[in-house]
Amino acid sequence: MKLLTAFKSLLNEVASLNDIQDAIRKKIVVTVYYDGDEPGGKGYRRIEPVCVGYSKAGNLVIRAWDLDGASHTASIGEKPLPGWRMFRADKIFTYQPTTDNFTEVRPGYNPNGDNSMDRVILNAQFNTETDE
Repeated sequence: MKLLTAFKSLLNEVASLNDIQDAIRKKIVVTVYYDGDEPGGKGYRRIEPVCVGYSKAGNLVIRAWDLDGASHTASIGEKPLPGWRMFRADKIFTYQPTTDNFTEVRPGYNPNGDNSMDRVILNAQFNTETDE
């Protein structure tokens, strides 16, 4: 069990705060393996990260537009993909930036940050004249 915990700890370091901030600033689509809650929360996702900060529980979190992949809410039909999702950084086991960029301002995007976060570190900025 200690080996598994140590291994998960190493994998969690893949998504550093600097990497997340870089993807937000450059608007890079990222593929992650997320160890989310069951049913269906575990698996690969392609996301557009737009905000990083700390949740009210003190966890480092990413607000992202979930393009496709595993999602327990999508699997039970409450919020189909694509859509907004909150990802805990400590549950992201792989973090791989792609060569794709995003420029579209998604419905419901909050340019002032994320109301569900206790503290926002970085929020994406969109130039509405050139990004829409």
